[in-house]
Amino acid sequence: MPNSRAFVIRSLKNGETSLIVSCYLEDIGYKTFIVKGVYGSKKSKFSKAHFFPLNIISLNYSYSEGKNLGFIKEVKTEKLYKSLHLDIQKSSVIIFLSEILNSIFKEETLVNKDLFNFLLNTLSWYDQVNSCNNFHLKFLIELSRFIGFYPNINNENDSFFNLESGSTSATQSIGANISGNDLILFKEFLGTEFEDLNSMNTKNESRTRILNYIIDYYSLHLQMFKTPKSINVFAEIFK
Repeated sequence: MPNSRAFVIRSLKNGETSLIVSCYLEDIGYKTFIVKGVYGSKKSKFSKAHFFPLNIISLNYSYSEGKNLGFIKEVKTEKLYKSLHLDIQKSSVIIFLSEILNSIFKEETLVNKDLFNFLLNTLSWYDQVNSCNNFHLKFLIELSRFIGFYPNINNENDSFFNLESGSTSATQSIGANISGNDLILFKEFLGTEFEDLNSMNTKNESRTRILNYIIDYYSLHLQMFKTPKSINVFAEIFK
């Protein structure tokens, strides 16, 4: 049976003892598995903690094309996070991002090693820093690079960014646009590295507006994308 590193994207209890777990695997992309015996047995080789959102695990699995569910035979923790599931702000971000990724991967099911490495590197970085209120915004902007609609800045002096076209323009286009101070901030996010995010002077109100623009941007470019249910709770954390 094959082995692969994987990110846990979503897990749901199934019956009395099992979990349905959706993962993004390094070798075969987005797949869903049933994990038997997680609950109800003290001798189980599986722990619920293995399947927390965006955990990095190593799987021994069986999966047949054409079938809805595979089976996880063995699982090991590939990387033990220090803070992502312990810090309330970070854990809220992780739940929020896992919901977004679950929605995305329903469309983007193919193997993408660059995307896998992006998740690995950015989440590992976020785990190490004390805090970063802007992480989720930069993460979502950069994530769009790997799924085909990274924002296009035609000219730095353009006054509008049209969400539907994904490009800037000198004049306002039909539909939703980012402009004014919000566009200045949006461009700043595009040009800032993760390591420099904490140097940005971003107010909570501005952060909320940029997030709403990004969610609308994803909705326009992904047919199956749904606004995460956790967004309201998530917004409260950053007030």
